[in-house]
Parts: sequence; C-alpha cells; structure tokens
Amino acid sequence: MPRDASELAERVRRAIARAELRTGDRLGSERALAEQFGVPRSALREALEELESEGRIRRTMGRTGGVFVSDGKIERQLNTIQGVPDMLRQQGFSSSTTVLEKGIGLASPAEARNLALAEGDNVYRMRRLRIADGVPLSIDTMALPMRLLPGFQDQDHSGSVYRLLSTEYRIEMHQADETIDVAAATAQQASLLKVEVGAPLFEIWRVTLDASETPVEYSHDFFRADRTRISLRRYGSRWKRAVAPAR
Repeated sequence: MPRDASELAERVRRAIARAELRTGDRLGSERALAEQFGVPRSALREALEELESEGRIRRTMGRTGGVFVSDGKIERQLNTIQGVPDMLRQQGFSSSTTVLEKGIGLASPAEARNLALAEGDNVYRMRRLRIADGVPLSIDTMALPMRLLPGFQDQDHSGSVYRLLSTEYRIEMHQADETIDVAAATAQQASLLKVEVGAPLFEIWRVTLDASETPVEYSHDFFRADRTRISLRRYGSRWKRAVAPAR
C-alpha cells in the first residue's frame, strides 16, 4: 500500500472518531469523500481498500449505497424481504452457496400447516450453506409448495430463490412473518459454520406470502451471531398506510 494511501486511510479513521460514527453509520459517497479530503477518487479508493481489508468500512451499491462504518458483520434488515445473495452483494460482500440437501417429499405437519397445504401435498425441500467473503454465514432450510412451482426441481438453486421465483414463476414475495430466537450450535452446525459447539446462532423461522397472501415459503435458518446484526426500522401507529406490508 503506497504511503500516501495509508496516510489517507489514517485521516479517514480520525474523521470517523471525531464524528463519533457508529457501526452502520454512513460516511458518504466516494465522490463526496474525495471532495471532503481533497484527493482524487483513485487515491481515495486505495485508502478505502485498506480500511475495508481491516473491516473498518464497507462499500455498498445502489441509490442508498456509499461508504459505511463497519465491524465486519452482515446486517440483516427485517424491513425488507430479500434473498441472502442480494443482501450480501448490496453490502459489499462476495457470496456463494453450497446445496447440502434437496428433493421432493411429502409435506410434514408443520410444513402443511404453514404453507396451507392439503393432506398428501408435496414440497420441494432444500438445505443450503451460505458463505460470505469465503466464511460460512448461515444454514438455510426451505420448503416450497410443489403445486405452485412445476419443474422447480430442475432449476439452479445456488443463487437467490426469491429472484428465481420472480423471473421463472412470476411470484413476488410480498409479506414475511418471522420469529427470531438464539440457539446454541449443535455439533453438525458447528462443523458447517466453522464455530465452536454451543456458539450462539440466530435461529429464524419464516413464512413468506405472495401478493395474494398465498404462503410460498416456510423456512428455518441459522445465522452465525458473531457475523450477523439484526436491524429494524419501526414506524408510527399509521405505518401500514405509509409502507408496503413487508415485515
């Protein structure tokens, strides 16, 4: 790392400290920061790369993107319904997925109840390991009603299922009901997630519905608590009139 880039990185560290910025706070866009520090954007990017490698900042894309103070954790927003790959990409993390198990089977009592299925209906069930920047993040188990998804077993399941449902089946996720708890990692989970047995995990149960309020997904996920932050934007008593019902 050139000396001038390291010196600029230190200036950014001091600016974060002076402003008493916390994890998740936005520093600004690259353009605005380059102007603030009076340097070319190319020099700023070198400094930001150093800070990013330290886990001090993260860079995200999109209209609400920019440079944010970070501690290396992934922020899981409860305000939006979003697949893990898109969530990671927007926060500047690389992502990959390993499909651990998959197949068609008769719906269990819990799956039938949560997906409003009739006796004898089948689901497509799969378990996947999610990886962020080369480090395991979560184990996701998902059940989907086969009556809504003909040929789903032949699709590629290594990416975002939500995107797949949208592009191939014209199903848009509209509302999600989630329950979040804390669980201790079992031996199998610890092995997959590269944590100690008994390490804390966020345990998340989710039922997701489409715009017609038809249940489309029943999931049971485990996220590493040391790599995940749960965040939620709350609204006033009239929030349902102001925003789409995506919980």
